[in-house]
Amino acid sequence: MDNPEPFSGTRIPPDEATRLHHAPARVERKRPPPFSRLFLPIAALVLVVIAFQQIAQPDLGRVYADPVIRLVTLAVALATAGLVAAFRYELVLPSTLAMLGFAFEVLVAFAIALVETSVPLAADRPVLGISAVGPWILFVGLMMPERPRWTLIAGVVAATTWPLAYAINEARLGFVPPHWTRLIVWPGINYAMAILAWLIGQRLFGPPHETVEAADEMGKYRLLAPIGAGGMGEVWKASHEMLARQAAIKLVRPLTKSTTSRQMDLWVKRFRREANVIAGLQSPHTIYLYDFGVSRDGQFYYVMELLDGISLQTLIATFGPQPASRVRAILRQVCASLEEAHQQSLVHRDLKPSNVMLCKLALQHDFVKVLDFGLAKCAACEDATQITMEGVTAGTPGYIAPEVALGEPMVDGRADLYALGCVAYYLLTGTLVFADSNPMTVALKHVQAMPEPPSTRTELPIPHELEQIIMQCLEKKPSDRPSSAREIAAMLDALDLPPWTEEDAALWWERNLPATSTLRMLPATITDPRTLERV
Repeated sequence: MDNPEPFSGTRIPPDEATRLHHAPARVERKRPPPFSRLFLPIAALVLVVIAFQQIAQPDLGRVYADPVIRLVTLAVALATAGLVAAFRYELVLPSTLAMLGFAFEVLVAFAIALVETSVPLAADRPVLGISAVGPWILFVGLMMPERPRWTLIAGVVAATTWPLAYAINEARLGFVPPHWTRLIVWPGINYAMAILAWLIGQRLFGPPHETVEAADEMGKYRLLAPIGAGGMGEVWKASHEMLARQAAIKLVRPLTKSTTSRQMDLWVKRFRREANVIAGLQSPHTIYLYDFGVSRDGQFYYVMELLDGISLQTLIATFGPQPASRVRAILRQVCASLEEAHQQSLVHRDLKPSNVMLCKLALQHDFVKVLDFGLAKCAACEDATQITMEGVTAGTPGYIAPEVALGEPMVDGRADLYALGCVAYYLLTGTLVFADSNPMTVALKHVQAMPEPPSTRTELPIPHELEQIIMQCLEKKPSDRPSSAREIAAMLDALDLPPWTEEDAALWWERNLPATSTLRMLPATITDPRTLERV
């Protein structure tokens, strides 16, 4: 993930974190809108009304014999059958079914209006009662009030079908229209019904938010302020309804609208299985995953600890290449995170400077947290299917291992060790191992080109033994790299370098990242936060 930052350093206590890590998450697919369950009864009601009117008023037979009205009635019947099938066999997502329901509302309104306007209004008598289009608009609005904006749009369009139907019948049947004051009575009431349905929806659900429109079913978290956005979604600062501590919620971009409910079920199962694996990671150098789930319209989300610090990407971009002693201390902590993940057959696949945070945690400075296992591949899971998001490539070109770039199916932890070498290279030199404006060219160089030693890219001293470790991590063949993150950590510990102490780190933070620094300052809380509740 292109990690949004900064985060804050709130942590759930160990016993609470352990419970959350292993507690099964309630992941439920959104229920179809109530209106969709009425498609079949509505179709039966239309047929009953047509039959009843022809029996009670035989002179209306000519109305239903009209080929135009027959054609529209047939369209309603076919649309009803299609919607019943979509609901019964879960052919589309619930959100798509809701939008089809609004389209169905307009079609039925047009059919009603076409029948009503096939008999002209009397010019010499007041217009009494209301059009059946109005109650129909109100009925649909009450059945789907959770989308007030679309309730208003569909209601206004449905109300407009009455004057449209009247104009069509006037043109083809040769009506003499009454005075306009009589003509606007029924459509005026229809528009009033559309506004009433919208107001009810607003009253029940409130105005929709501009972003993350259906993210209000995520557990009882309150979104306070956006932290940032990356290639896979947004990250928000949040608080829990029952807990005093704050958290970070990552909202992963939703699946495409064409995704069927069956596909959605499969995605949920994959997401839940692998999120459970990730949540089980206990290394203090891996960001804690507290909760996860799926929102009503297929949006995945993670609830994580909030960190106070900056990413390695920001560190180098702002302060330049770092001394070897500090780089060793950082790499040693990253290795601790990776080793635990690899022992559980979990491969990060997107390790890069923006996914590693340098934090102040309690009284500790330069405490490293590895983020975003969202592209992780779980070799320990039951099958080969993974949760890689549609349209998202595993890895980042500047830090991608050759085997990942080639799309090889069997990728293990040594791919992360290659990325770790690229990260170390960047920390020491401030440059990528391979740089090019074309990402494909960069990925190809990782497969084919030999990297220059980092000492040739900087004037800062780099110990020869540290350079050898980095170059060994950058070997093209996984078998030529160190066998594990633990082995790299041992090699780093054996280096003859002065230590980077807590005193060194605290002094650096005091000079460069004080508490008032905008680089680590969290955004202000929004005055009208949203509360997110999972179904």
